[in-house]
Amino acid sequence: MTPRWTALWLLALALVGGCGPSTSGVGTADASVKQDLLRGVGQIRTTYDREKLDAELARILASLRRADGSTVTARRARNLAIQGFELTRKGIRSQLDFSENDSGEVAAATRDAVRADRYFTRGADRLRAAGLTLGIQIGKLKGH
Repeated sequence: MTPRWTALWLLALALVGGCGPSTSGVGTADASVKQDLLRGVGQIRTTYDREKLDAELARILASLRRADGSTVTARRARNLAIQGFELTRKGIRSQLDFSENDSGEVAAATRDAVRADRYFTRGADRLRAAGLTLGIQIGKLKGH
């Protein structure tokens, strides 16, 4: 193959396949998924009022559900984040059940505490997986 054909071949490959990964194709929905994930993780770490945290996570979930990731990675992260925040909200509700309904009932209190811990652990695992999918390392979330 002559240098001229080689140059044309390389040019055709560059035009068809691109010159490597590009961030220009990343849509605002992808950035929104990342922003919602980070905002939700921040709320989990800093908000101690369970009812306020539950309400904030509900807003973040609504935003995530509206976002459509334009890449497979963003869609995967979005789905994991939705699962993680839903599980975290279930843990919050179990904690609220524990504090509101289980005074004096050891068996019910134990059940709600174990359920809350299980939901928080699963939620934190999903949120860490969503972060890793987007290239973000998320550490412990309130001990989970």
